[in-house]
Amino acid sequence: MKKHRLALILTTAVILLSFLLAGCAAGGGGIPPEQYQQVSSQLQEAQAKIGQLQKDAGDMQAQKQAAEAAFKEAQAQVAQLQGQVGGLKEQFELTGSTPAETAEKIVRYYHETHIYSEYDLFVCSDMASEVWNMLKAQGINALVAIGDVDAPVTDIVLCNHAWVLAEVTPGQHLALETTAGYAVPQSQNVLYYRGWYFNSPKDLKRHNDLVREYNVRIAIHNEIVAKDKEVVAEYNQATNQTTADKLKAVHDKLVELIQAQEAELNKIHAEIDGLATPL
Repeated sequence: MKKHRLALILTTAVILLSFLLAGCAAGGGGIPPEQYQQVSSQLQEAQAKIGQLQKDAGDMQAQKQAAEAAFKEAQAQVAQLQGQVGGLKEQFELTGSTPAETAEKIVRYYHETHIYSEYDLFVCSDMASEVWNMLKAQGINALVAIGDVDAPVTDIVLCNHAWVLAEVTPGQHLALETTAGYAVPQSQNVLYYRGWYFNSPKDLKRHNDLVREYNVRIAIHNEIVAKDKEVVAEYNQATNQTTADKLKAVHDKLVELIQAQEAELNKIHAEIDGLATPL
């Protein structure tokens, strides 16, 4: 700003000086050659200074833009480094002296950093899948398991819970309760080592989609069965043959729908069975 003000002052001086010289010439009095040369020299110096100041101002603007670009780049590098440091810190903090210790640290860390208001099979499945991924990132093989940790189940569609089995030694697994953030040894609850397992969350996701469809069809099937019972009861109490024939026709149609739903349910159940492996 000071350089711009100086340039303005010098420009004004040059203009005034030009008018002065022009006025002297117009008056006819003239000035001594030495004075004229001196003033002319001063004019050239002033013009040169103006040019230099303009160049300096342009250079300063370019430097400012370059500095702003360098600052933004530095900010991006800092953010990237902070992310890398955070990732390394997390990895360091989650690494134990043994695979079992690492697995326990991971499930505890996951529980401390995630909040869920309620749990069902589908929420537990998401949590188990995320812990499975964290274990794989640490080089620990794992399985996603489903079942019932309160009572044994023999039908896969009755499973109501999901958890993770971390392979802490070759062929030996440790159950991880992802909803509570702790490990469950077999001696503590054997049901964590019963049920079914999936090799990856992808198969578990497909399983959950099929279970949702299966449950919807079960509800539809049960509604049709209940309606058919009502029709049969009306048929048994009918005193008019025409009414009885109409009810019989409705009953036959409902039976057809029930059989179609049961066929579809058997098909879905077979696909569900094929996705998982019994523990």
